[in-house]
Amino acid sequence: MRLSEISRFLNGELIGEDREVKNFKSDSRQCGADDLFFALKGQNADGHDFVKEIYSKGSTAVVSRRIDFSPYILVEDVKKSMIDFARSKIKGSLKIAITGSNGKTTTKEFLFHLLSKHGRVLKTEGNLNTDVGISLSILNGISNPDFCVMEMGAQMPFDIEYLSSTFNPDISIITLAGSAHSAFIDVVKEKSSIAKHTKDFVIYDGDPRLALEGKGVVYDQFVRLKGYDALKTIVEINGSRLILDGIWGDGQIKDLNMALTLLSRIGLTFSISDLENLEIPSSRMKVEKIGDYLLVDDTYNASPESFENTARTCANLGKVVWIIAPMKELKEDENLKNKFLSLYEELKPKHVFTFQNENFYPFGIPYNLDKFLNILEKNDVILVKGSRFYHMEDILKQIREALKAS
Repeated sequence: MRLSEISRFLNGELIGEDREVKNFKSDSRQCGADDLFFALKGQNADGHDFVKEIYSKGSTAVVSRRIDFSPYILVEDVKKSMIDFARSKIKGSLKIAITGSNGKTTTKEFLFHLLSKHGRVLKTEGNLNTDVGISLSILNGISNPDFCVMEMGAQMPFDIEYLSSTFNPDISIITLAGSAHSAFIDVVKEKSSIAKHTKDFVIYDGDPRLALEGKGVVYDQFVRLKGYDALKTIVEINGSRLILDGIWGDGQIKDLNMALTLLSRIGLTFSISDLENLEIPSSRMKVEKIGDYLLVDDTYNASPESFENTARTCANLGKVVWIIAPMKELKEDENLKNKFLSLYEELKPKHVFTFQNENFYPFGIPYNLDKFLNILEKNDVILVKGSRFYHMEDILKQIREALKAS
């Protein structure tokens, strides 16, 4: 698109010469030649303070006050203009919103794969699940999509109601009303609020706590987990057997069933062959065989629900060593340690190492690479999990390199 065309969409004024735009950005550090930078004003920084930097890289800007560089587009409100521009791009699309304590990104990726068999699909990228992230994903995505799949995240009260009222989904999915971010929000109330601004229906897991204004549709069990064979997962779908690559837990099967329920509800068909190349997103139940060991990367994030799902899945693979860090952003719960202890006593992991435990887990010893390597035995399963705050991917890398060198 050219700046002149974008300016019309933004109801702005183009100052300077017209120019072609390749990508849309809101982070000056990511700007390059022919990018358009939205100079957003946040709590800690004002994008207008970085216009000199982005023009030195060959970018142009959308601003709300006149600047000493050109060309640029002048608007009254940069953020509102950006969001309105994004909304206009998906006006004719079937808009699908996904929220939940766990499984948002996995469900989104499954839907993208399945819906791509039936039309042009635009999805939010990575975990860009805020108003700015969703808008940039739309603006940088394909034109004239048939479907727009948006992940919506919540860290503060009313985030989901704001996002859903802004992008007005036709259909929504609530993957889970769990414990994630419970220190900051009423999770059930927050997830329920998406129903108010959803046009047609909300797919969910039947949680009776969710108030969905009569729009709730409980997901169907199209796919059932049957077991594992080496590093593959055996499932049954409509009476037929299918082998999926990788190790899938109950959580991933649930995410897939929610995606399939959406297709079924809007009259789209799917076949077993449509599921054959599905992949779980990175850092979520990624199992790697290194020598005589299985290394399980589930470092993307952690909550009590996702930890239990992963721990139970790993218990089916052999003797398990847990390497775990605490979970951030959880509401204080005096029963939480008892829940972890019950899971520990039921699954009986071979050994538990904790990283910066801070008395979060009622078991385990501090992680040390040498101690960990000394207790390893042939065919052990090594589970690495914890909140992103603790950078467990660094521990994973350390372990991977040590196993490859042994």
